[in-house]
Amino acid sequence: MKHLLTDITGIGESTAALLAEHGIDSVKTLRKTGIKKLCRVPGFSETRATVVLASADALTASDKAHKQAEKDAIQAARQTAKDAEKAEKLAAKNAKKVTRQTEKETAKLVKQADKDARKAKKTNKADKPKKGKKKKK
Repeated sequence: MKHLLTDITGIGESTAALLAEHGIDSVKTLRKTGIKKLCRVPGFSETRATVVLASADALTASDKAHKQAEKDAIQAARQTAKDAEKAEKLAAKNAKKVTRQTEKETAKLVKQADKDARKAKKTNKADKPKKGKKKKK
């Protein structure tokens, strides 16, 4: 983010105009300017120059930290989306696997039930008396 000189603590409109007269018209230029050169500007002692430069550095560092935080947040969001997609695919794969296993088990149970039903039918036929001939008394 590009800042104005007035964004720096200790620099108002009049000081910004004074700095501009001395060729310092941006935060970047101010940071490149040494303390000795800044002290040549009327109203800037070594102490004030040091404080203003420190404020400019802090402002720039804050911007860098903000940009890095944005990058990190974007990267984290991308990674989260990637992980969610991976989890979704894995869940679908596992669902298919469970479905196949359930179908196999169901087929086995149906086959066994049919087998048991046929066996029961045979047993019932063997237990019934044959029709036609009656026993004599």
